[in-house]
Amino acid sequence: MLTLAWLVLFLPLAAAAAILAGTLRRNFLSSALACGAMTVSFLFSCAIFFQLAGRNFEAAESHVVLVSIRNFELEFGVLVDRLSAIMLLIVTGIGGGIFFYSTEYMKDDPGYSRYFAGLSLFAFSMLGIVLSTNFFQIFVFWELVGVSSYLLIGHWYQKNEAADAGKKAFITTRIGDVGFLIGILMVWSLAGGAGKETLNFGVLESLMGDGFSGGMYLTLACLAVFCGVLGKSAQFPLHVWLPDAMEGPTPVSALIHAATMVAAGVYLLARTFFLFVHSSQALFVIACTGCVTALMAALMALVQDDIKKVLAYSTLSQLGYMVMAVGLGSASAGMYHLVTHAFFKALLFLGAGSVIHAIHTQNIWEMGGLLRRLPVTGWTFLIGFLALAGIFPLSGFFSKDEILTLASMRHPVFYLAGTLTAFLTAFYMGRLFFTVFTAEPRREHHPHGEAAVIRIPLLLLAFFSAASGFFGLGHWLHTHHDAEIEWNFWVVSISLIVSLGGIAASYLVYNLRIPLPESLGVVFAPARKVLENKFYLDDFYDALVQKVQQNFAGLCDLFERWVVVEWMVNGTARVTAWSGDMLRRLQTGRIHFYALVFSAGITALVGWWVLAR
Repeated sequence: MLTLAWLVLFLPLAAAAAILAGTLRRNFLSSALACGAMTVSFLFSCAIFFQLAGRNFEAAESHVVLVSIRNFELEFGVLVDRLSAIMLLIVTGIGGGIFFYSTEYMKDDPGYSRYFAGLSLFAFSMLGIVLSTNFFQIFVFWELVGVSSYLLIGHWYQKNEAADAGKKAFITTRIGDVGFLIGILMVWSLAGGAGKETLNFGVLESLMGDGFSGGMYLTLACLAVFCGVLGKSAQFPLHVWLPDAMEGPTPVSALIHAATMVAAGVYLLARTFFLFVHSSQALFVIACTGCVTALMAALMALVQDDIKKVLAYSTLSQLGYMVMAVGLGSASAGMYHLVTHAFFKALLFLGAGSVIHAIHTQNIWEMGGLLRRLPVTGWTFLIGFLALAGIFPLSGFFSKDEILTLASMRHPVFYLAGTLTAFLTAFYMGRLFFTVFTAEPRREHHPHGEAAVIRIPLLLLAFFSAASGFFGLGHWLHTHHDAEIEWNFWVVSISLIVSLGGIAASYLVYNLRIPLPESLGVVFAPARKVLENKFYLDDFYDALVQKVQQNFAGLCDLFERWVVVEWMVNGTARVTAWSGDMLRRLQTGRIHFYALVFSAGITALVGWWVLAR
């Protein structure tokens, strides 16, 4: 099982290295290597899962020691347990489907081979996060995910928007990663104080048992680790990079939003939940952050006109649900929603990609009536939409309502925010579906047919989006750290009614196009402007960089130029040169001058001695 885990990890890296080494101009061979590696990794992941199930999900670990200093060992290894086994299936299964889908979507792209090399590197990076045994290893792969996402988001680097989006994603996530690195060092010092200097997850969990109390220092360490989640899983206020990342190819968007990058933050919280359970203050901050992100992103999705950006803000909102669940005390509830969300969000993004590939526009107001023209895309998109809205018996119903039930147990504010987010989710997704697929088209389209390599991933993802709620994933992911959640009939019923109400409202407005009173437009115009400007956070950050950061950089430049360089460096040089010139003038080469200086020195010494006596 552990041998298979090592192979699962390194097969995508081998594919990326082979593509870069000799096949960059051989498109078919490049995609065959990438898709083949992911297929084999998926089969090995299935074998790992069934072997682990046969061992009653008993965790296993294999590692090599890279550095050993006194009682500290730096390790690199693979950890196979319930959490990593299920994530392996998600990353290799959904990721593999996206790889195959890309062969058709990107077939005419001049950077085809480079694209598949980037995809393989991305898969290797995410698998490294999933299988990591310690904080050091997970941070290395964390940064590799950042690099590979930069390459993929900026794949069409000839476009300024794509190049800027790649840089924005890279820089924004690095801000969070600074905090993450500080948190790792703080956890290391905590472990040293508890008796062993280690970064290994298993050892740390044993050190920080039920009787452990780290006080405020532990809370600060947890919040510093959470900074990494803010960046990678795009939580408020570091969420601004994710919508711009839609400038990359649509399969990349599906990969980032469903199975890999943004899932890494929630996975990190679940993997290190043994730390967070000892700090109620840190959990409260996490829950509030997730709640704010979920509601804000749902509101911003209401006014988006780009089909991919609607789905991007939807991802932000659902990630907020997951993070809120962890903050409310159940990492398994957050991970359960991550798994089901991976299925239907990948389905929705690939469906959006099929639409864009067919009619070459991303503006939803230039679409319409596509259910007849693209039936497989339309009907599978409907399944993904209903799953995301949480309609019974689709998968999203089970995972989302588990979070809402947990929120109702913890605090009414979280429950009300989650329920309002559920209504908004159903409404904006209904707006998207009805406008694109059922409403009368605003212009004539002649889309080409759906290729088999596009239809098959859509059909498979539609099946899992519909059926995965019955797989018992929440039970498999549950640990003794998680809060117990008892299903509440009223919470579930209200959630279902609210979601159906959101769909009905969007049907009336965007499919039947029932005219709304003009007064509503006047009343909500200011709110719409705020939402269209994304709560002015991008403007705030631009002002922060242009005004504060640039002015501060100017002051630093002046300090360096006049204080450090002119006074300290050049001033020291000038003093040294002047002193040397003065000493040089004393070296005359005349014996009577040296005798005079010598006599004056002796006289001064004798005079000082006499005065002192």
